[in-house]
This record gives sequence, structure tokens and C-alpha cells, in this order.
Amino acid sequence: MIKVLSCITGQHSIPLVILAAAVCAFGSFTALSLLARARDGKPGGVDWRWLAASSIVAGAAVWSTHFVAMLAYEQSLRLTYDIGLTLLSIVIAIAVTFVGFAIVLYAKAPALGGAVFGIAVGSMHFTGMAALKAQAAFDWDLVYVATSLLMGASMGALAIHIFARGRGWRSLVNGTSLMCVAIAGLHFTAMSALTLTPDPIMQLPLGSVMPPERLAIAIAAVMSMIVILGLVAAITDHHLANRAALEAERLRAYVLELESTKRELQATADNLTKALDAAAAASQAKSQFLATMSHELRTPLNAIIGFSELLKGELFGPIGDARYKGYVNDVHRSGKHLLALVNDVLDFSKIDAGHLTLQEDQIDIRETLATSLRMVEGQASGNGVTIEQEIAVDLPILRADERRVRQILLNLLSNAVKFTPRGGTVRMIAFVDEREFVVQVADTGIGMAKEDIPRALERFGQLDSDLNRKYEGTGLGLPLTKKLAELHGGRLEIESELCVGTKVTVAFPAERLIEQSAAA
Repeated sequence: MIKVLSCITGQHSIPLVILAAAVCAFGSFTALSLLARARDGKPGGVDWRWLAASSIVAGAAVWSTHFVAMLAYEQSLRLTYDIGLTLLSIVIAIAVTFVGFAIVLYAKAPALGGAVFGIAVGSMHFTGMAALKAQAAFDWDLVYVATSLLMGASMGALAIHIFARGRGWRSLVNGTSLMCVAIAGLHFTAMSALTLTPDPIMQLPLGSVMPPERLAIAIAAVMSMIVILGLVAAITDHHLANRAALEAERLRAYVLELESTKRELQATADNLTKALDAAAAASQAKSQFLATMSHELRTPLNAIIGFSELLKGELFGPIGDARYKGYVNDVHRSGKHLLALVNDVLDFSKIDAGHLTLQEDQIDIRETLATSLRMVEGQASGNGVTIEQEIAVDLPILRADERRVRQILLNLLSNAVKFTPRGGTVRMIAFVDEREFVVQVADTGIGMAKEDIPRALERFGQLDSDLNRKYEGTGLGLPLTKKLAELHGGRLEIESELCVGTKVTVAFPAERLIEQSAAA
């Protein structure tokens, strides 16, 4: 250590040594800043452009520090430098440094990469010393040579290791300090190993050598490059920092907006949950009420209908005044109408609650169709409407709830008769295609516009909602028919044209069909 200090103070110009240290510190700091940008600038990878820039700056800083220190080397001998080896030394410094920094970033091995950087410093130093020409014999102390190389490799490894461990200014400054120790320590320890013994007989080469004055110019050029790269890096960092700040502000505003939207959505979801709970409770209460009232409603109605039938038939003798018989007919008709309404409402309640179960059996669909047609003949005759039928001969057995199928057919037929004016026609068509059993009821009635069809399928949907409307009804027939068809796995479709007529199609799926031979 004493010999190294004696070499620095006794054989070097202190101002130039200080300049060399400043060059080393500035270059090392710039190189590590660029290396940090290469590491952090590209999400999920390494930006090779910043890696190359940091290697160039680090190699140039090593080279500049070496030759500024060589200019500070005070000897009575005239020193010159081989141009080729001088240029080779800076190429070696940059190339080997690039390998070391690549190991740091790609292999994630900072200590190994730092050691390779230390080798770059040593390779550059001794290549630069090989470029030194003087009328003297060069004697090397191999112990000091080995010590210098060991110092360069170990301090380089420690410098890059500390730099790679952190992300802030502290790791950058600490890494720069140790990097300077690696560069300057190797140089001055190696210079302590050199002894120049003047030899007047030795001849200096005449060509391809560079005097110290030109070396100073070359060092100034390299230093200018380091400064320019440092300024570019600083400007780029400033620009990227501003852009990152703007982007962070934009993201912050976006996050605040998202959080506000989330709170609003959460409040809406809570309100909807409460509303759904209230609706579910109301629906449950409604279903419970209707189920409880089912017996209470049906029993008196059945009594009214039964007693009115007795009076109509005059089973216990004539009533007397003919007007009483008309009133009895009115009571009977009103009771049956009210019972049908109550039954429809209760059926809907059961469907909503999932309590309506089908009593399935194998039914003769031809017989069911014929029965339904007979049941509406009186209504059709009273309205002056003709009923026609087109029923295929080879209809299969249908697996279904016969009561609900008859309810479907009666709803469709009675609706068609009701909305068909006197002199019109209602036609029932039944057939089997490849996929399903189809029943169609078509009329030449008043029809409806296409946009009104969805409303006709709503509960209590009335296209004519005036209190003095021409056609009576609750608006439950079609919606209930559609639900009953869907319970059988089928579908209901409506085609209609205003003032032309309506065709309603009910289809049952093929899996409900049983061939007559199989049923037998």
C-alpha cells in the first residue's frame, strides 16, 4: 500500500491524478445509470440499446482514466504510444465490459458480471501499457501485477453486486464508488509494479506512434463522447420520468373513476338484491295466499254452479216466471266464468312456484282433438263462426297430461272463435313432421299487428284495454297456454296480420310421441 501511495504522489502529477479520478467517477456513474435504464426500461426484459450504451461509456471511462493517469505519469524519459495497440485497448475495454454487463442482466449473475468487468479493466490496462514506448527497459513486479488484477476483479464484482441489489440513488452511488476503486486501484497498483530503466541504446519506433499531445486530444474526444452520452441519458430519463408521471396521474384518475364506479355498482347491486328479496318475499306471499284461498274460492263457486244447474234443469218442478230461468242462466254462466278465471290464476301461481306437475299418460290425441272441437261447437254456432278441421289420419299416441293438453286446445279454439266475426272461419290442423307433433289453430278474425304479439303473451295483456272494450277476457289464456306447452317441452308461436287473421302453432317434441304399434 505504501509503495502504491509513493507511486501516486512521487511519480504522478496530482492535478492530473485528480482529473483522472473525476473522469473515472463521472464515467462510472453515467455507465451505471445507463445500465439501470437497460435493466428497468423494458417491462419483462432487457433493452439491449441501453446495455450497449452503458458498455461503451464504461469502457471509454476505463480507457480515459488510464490514459489521463498516464499523462500524469512523470518521467524524464519521452513517452510515446503505439496507435494500433492504443485503439485496441479501448475496443477490448468496451467489448469485455459488454460481456460482463450482459451476464449481469441476462444471466442475473451480478457478481460474475462484475468480475468480468474487472477483467476488462485489467485487459485494457495491460494492452494500454503494451502501447507505451520509451527508451527504457520495462521491469514488472509480478506480485503487484497479480494483486492489481485480483483487486480489479474483486472490487468490480462487489461494485456490480451492490448496484444490482437496489433500485435507488444509494445503490447507484455505492456502486459508482466501488467501481472507481476497481478502476483506479487496478491502475495505480499495476503502475507500482513497473520500473523503467533508461536505455539510451534502445531505439523508439518511428512510425505509427502517438505523442502525448495527440493522446490528450484523443482523451478529450472520448471524454466528450461520455459527456454527450451522459447528457442524452439525462434528457431521456427526464423525458421518460415526465411521461411516467403523466401516465401515473392518468392511471390514478382512472383508478379513482373505477373505484367510484365500483361503489355505485355495489350500491346498485345492494339495492337490486334488496328489491329481489322483497319481490321474492312478495311472490312467496302471493303464492301462499292463492294456495290457501284455493279451497275457499272454489268451494262456494262449485256450489253456485251446482245449484244453478239444478234450477236450470227444474229437477224439483217448474220455477214459475220465465224471467227467473233467465236469471238462473246468468248466474250459472257467471259462476263458470269466475271459476275459469280462478283456475287460470291458480295455475299461474303453481307454475311460478314450480308446484304444477304434469299427470302424464298415453293419450289418444285424435280423441282429445275431437272432444275439444265438440266443446266449442256451441260457442262457434252462437257467434256464427264455421269450424273446420284437417287432422292427419296416422297420428301417434302422445305422452302428456290430457287435462292440460285439452286446456291448451280449448284456450286456442275459444280465443279464435271469440275474435272471429260472424261469417268467419276457424280451422284446426294437426299433423306430425320429422321432429314434433304440431297443432295449428287459424282464424279469419281481427288479427293483430306484429309488434302487439309480445303484449298478447303477457299476463293480463289486453290489446283493447278500454273499460268498454268489445271483447271480454282476462288476458290469461294465451300466456297460460304458452306456459303449459313449455312444461311439456314444447313451444307456442303466433303469426298474425291485422284485419286478416291469426294462426297459433303449438308443437310437442318428438320424444313425447309413441307409435300406435308400440303403444299396443
